[in-house]
Amino acid sequence: MLKCKYNKKGAVSIEKLRVLSLFSGIGAFEKALSRQNIPYELVNFCEIDKYAIKSYCAIHNVDKNLNLGDISKVNYSNIKDIDLIVGGSPCQDFSVSGKQNGSIWTCKDCGTEFNPIQQHYSKRTKCIRCGSENLEKTRSSLLVEYLRSIRELKPKYFVYENVKNIVGKKFKDVFDLFEKELNEYGYNTYWKVLNAKNYGVSQNRERVFVIGIRKDIDSKRFVFPEGFNNGIRLKDILENVVDEKYYLSDKMFNYVLDLNEKQKGTKWEGRANNDYINLEIAHTISVRGVIGQRAGVSNIISNKEISPIKVVDYKNKLQSKTNNHDLRNLIPLECWRLMGFNDEDFYKAKAAGISDTQLYKQAGNSIVVNVLEYIFKNLFLK
Repeated sequence: MLKCKYNKKGAVSIEKLRVLSLFSGIGAFEKALSRQNIPYELVNFCEIDKYAIKSYCAIHNVDKNLNLGDISKVNYSNIKDIDLIVGGSPCQDFSVSGKQNGSIWTCKDCGTEFNPIQQHYSKRTKCIRCGSENLEKTRSSLLVEYLRSIRELKPKYFVYENVKNIVGKKFKDVFDLFEKELNEYGYNTYWKVLNAKNYGVSQNRERVFVIGIRKDIDSKRFVFPEGFNNGIRLKDILENVVDEKYYLSDKMFNYVLDLNEKQKGTKWEGRANNDYINLEIAHTISVRGVIGQRAGVSNIISNKEISPIKVVDYKNKLQSKTNNHDLRNLIPLECWRLMGFNDEDFYKAKAAGISDTQLYKQAGNSIVVNVLEYIFKNLFLK
């Protein structure tokens, strides 16, 4: 619960949170705080992608000089009195769609592989075998940099996000060590896998959220928000008219309709039968935002159909595959809507000169704003 201040007339004002944003992307956490009217001061943000920086500054009206840059090189000694740290470290190496290398470091001199989170933080700069500092690090190993920020700044609260697979069988030991270390730093942690489709967004997107509250201020009343169904479906956020460039090419059009044939004899055989055109709830938006990230068919829209229809049934309805090019990808604006951003946010980023490719990527790398809103509401306003 946020502290309240009372003036002489008894009027109430909520004390501003001093916020540090890490792995900031396009600022989903900040957008959620603003929408819940939770007053905050952005002390700094931390992002290395030049296009994400442009979008972030445009959306949140922030000076780029507040950016700390490479998180592994940040000196926190001049940053004081942080109330809230937010962010989610890179998920590529934890994700089921990635290589699943986890948070591994590899010594370039002796070849030893080790997990830095298994070492005491004072020993996380060198190879555990030969002592070399010449290390190759997976992106997901930046998890230890999030820990460093908590250790050095000791905020009152933190909110962390990552893919569901980090609490799955393959990486649960890493997550347990992450949680144990946070406990040693003086935090009670609460975590849960939440799906965006249960919080007002028509996207099936499961992510794990970790809430940390410093033990000396924790009332132990925090609970995760209950999910609900508000009836919003994918068709409700679609544009009626889109540019022709978003429609499938002849090659991709035929690929989609012939997917079952193309996948015969592979591990994907028969899977296309489970894919639909015009889904009610969108598949998870990826950094590509378009066809190809899941079983070949993902979030494909038909202008001729209203209800969801299986690919094979759609094909049977066509007399000819030529001159029937009504299938298209989601456009970047629709992807941003599925991440909980409003159209004004999108057009601010676009006006900053961000290309479609980057707009897709920024949506796929972000966090669903709506989910964060309900988390912040339970954390600070109840």
